[in-house]
Amino acid sequence: MRLGLYIIASIILMAIVGIFIYTINPNNYSINQFGFSITIPIAVWVVLPMLMLMLASIVHMMFYGTKSFFKFKKWEKDTATLDDALYWSLLHEPKAHKFNVPLLKQTASLLDVSSVKVDGAVDDISDKLRGALTLVSEINRGEYVDLKTHKLDKLLSRDNPLVVQNIFNRLDKEEFFSEEVLQFKEAYSEEIFNVALNNFSLKTTFPKAKKYVALYNKESFFTLLERMKKEEDLGLTKDILDEFIVALESKLVCADYLKIATSMMKELSPDENLKLWSEYEKRYPAAQIAYLYLLFDYEMIEKAGEYLDEHEEKDFKRFRALFDLKKEHKKYKITDLMNIRHICEA
Repeated sequence: MRLGLYIIASIILMAIVGIFIYTINPNNYSINQFGFSITIPIAVWVVLPMLMLMLASIVHMMFYGTKSFFKFKKWEKDTATLDDALYWSLLHEPKAHKFNVPLLKQTASLLDVSSVKVDGAVDDISDKLRGALTLVSEINRGEYVDLKTHKLDKLLSRDNPLVVQNIFNRLDKEEFFSEEVLQFKEAYSEEIFNVALNNFSLKTTFPKAKKYVALYNKESFFTLLERMKKEEDLGLTKDILDEFIVALESKLVCADYLKIATSMMKELSPDENLKLWSEYEKRYPAAQIAYLYLLFDYEMIEKAGEYLDEHEEKDFKRFRALFDLKKEHKKYKITDLMNIRHICEA
């Protein structure tokens, strides 16, 4: 019952009882105690206990009403805290929250260390949670979301799976962003950097890629080389190739040099290519087989023989066998007798 309604009802009841008693017996009644004498109508004596009971009831209701009010405020505050905890868990960025109600503290605190995944549509939720669900849904669909507009760019950690996926989405949507990642490598994880480098290599030319030669890995370098088979000119020159090989030397093996040498056959004349690989075979032991392959492929058999004579008999056994065969059957080509995939095993 509401306090105001209770007071009004109590006053009306006391008035009715007082009037009723007064009509029956309008006389006074006196009490003498401790030297005090009180004389008031009998009706008032009857109503007085009712008044005291009303006052006591009011105090009682106000006490427990106040207690309930503060308890409700705790629940209200914890509800807002729960909403916030769910929000950050939906964004895969769980944060510690303080709950006042013991019942909630025992269960909802699990959200402080949990990420929540929602399957299906959800109705009757707060605008804050609906916004989080919309953002998660857009990112998972492959869309790029500008986190700055949601004021989340500084609140979500760089290794947050949503942040990582959002960056991958941006790499797919915005061509220029790949180069931006290369320029600020320290700000991104190795996984993101490698994807950006590969995307950049799928679109750029060798002169542009040269700016980032120190960042290149072998896989992305060969992505550029593979594109030379399909595209007319990517601007690869001897000087640019030198820079890449110097940067990647520790990672290149025989098969890699062979692949580079065959790719350069379309970019350089036979004399230029042989001169180039004559330099490389002196600098990089792993490039020797690539040089030999070019000698045989360009039908420089005598020069190949001279090169074989400069090395020990145990070296280049397959090439030596090929050389002996070529001396007798000049019509055979190296590709007829040796699988290029296995040449480096020679």
